[in-house]
Amino acid sequence: MNTDAIAQNLAYYDQLTPDNCAMLLIDHQAGLFLGVKSIDQQILKNNVIGLAKTAKVFNLPTVLFTSSAKGPNGPTIPEIKELFPEHKIYDRSPINLWNDPECLQAVKDTNRKKLIMAAITTDVCLAFPALAAIKAGYDVYAVIDASGTWTAQAELATVMRLTQAGVIMTNWIAVAAELKHDEDRKTSAGMNRAFGEHMGLYDFLGDIAAAGH
Repeated sequence: MNTDAIAQNLAYYDQLTPDNCAMLLIDHQAGLFLGVKSIDQQILKNNVIGLAKTAKVFNLPTVLFTSSAKGPNGPTIPEIKELFPEHKIYDRSPINLWNDPECLQAVKDTNRKKLIMAAITTDVCLAFPALAAIKAGYDVYAVIDASGTWTAQAELATVMRLTQAGVIMTNWIAVAAELKHDEDRKTSAGMNRAFGEHMGLYDFLGDIAAAGH
């Protein structure tokens, strides 16, 4: 993305809505989780599932990807597959999903120009398609706490690289809150349930409300 385009992106706030974005969940595979050191693996798994439930609550076009799933990377974690039992999982050999024609077509078929992405690993399987999508004219939201990699240094370097390219760095709770928008919407109950399951604060608040305080 050129300097003018980055400046334009920073000049205004264009809110995520259930009608303008798609979710890409990239390589959340059992074998890859084992190598993550930039974030606690159980916290990462919790955040990934919370993000996936967010996509489900708001009925976002959601595309699931794996790389070499029959090898040591292993399958997509079962919690994601259970949330999207009818979804095809796009397995690929190119490292960058953008270089796989079938994967790229799946992204295009969402018909959304805002892409929410999370991946293992942050520095490769998130960074490469995020940069390619920016170049292709998409708005990209990288969900950093639902992504992970081998070292904290690699994570930091990737955050800096993606930010400089115009990728919007965010976390799963911020994505959910932005999509939620208003407590009076019909989707609020489902999202609050997911918050309670994956963000302890909401579970405690629910206990307080139930007690009548």
